[in-house]
Amino acid sequence: MAKEKEQKIARVLFVEQGKTAKEISRLVNVSEQTLSKWINTKNWRAERNARLSAPGVRTDNIKQLINDLTEQRLTLTRELKEAESNLDLERCTELRSSIAKVDDGVSKWNKTLETINKESTVTLSTYLAVMEMIFDALREHDEKLFLQMLDFQEVHLNDVSLKFK
Repeated sequence: MAKEKEQKIARVLFVEQGKTAKEISRLVNVSEQTLSKWINTKNWRAERNARLSAPGVRTDNIKQLINDLTEQRLTLTRELKEAESNLDLERCTELRSSIAKVDDGVSKWNKTLETINKESTVTLSTYLAVMEMIFDALREHDEKLFLQMLDFQEVHLNDVSLKFK
C-alpha cells in the first residue's frame, strides 16, 4: 500500500490525538475523502469514542468538574460573607441558593465518580484471562518473541496478582 505510512500517522492523529479530518488532511497530505474512507472502513471513530469514554478519561473529567465547582463554592462563600457584613439580605439569599446548587452538583458528581470507579474495576480473573489471550496471540504471531517474553510474563502476572490482594 503506497499510503500505508500516511494511514498509520493519520490513525494516531485521529484516534489518539482527536484531530479533525481537515487538520489531518493538511498535516499528512492526503485528501479528506481518503481520510473519510479510512475512518469508516477501519472503524477509527468507534475506537476514538471508546478511548474518550474510557473510565480513566471520564474520571479525570469529573474530577476537573468537581475542582471547578469547589472553586466556585469558595468564591460564593467569600461573596456571602461580604454580603452578610453589608447586611444585604437579598444578596445573601441569592448566594445561599447558589451555594446549595453548587453543593448539590458536587455531591452528584462525587456519586457518579464513585459509580464509575466501581464499574470500571477489573477482576483479577478477567485480567489474567485477557493477558492469556494476548500471550496466546503473541505465540501464534511470533513464537521466538513469545519465548523471549516468558520471564516478563511471569513477573508481570505475579506483580499484578499481588496488587489485587
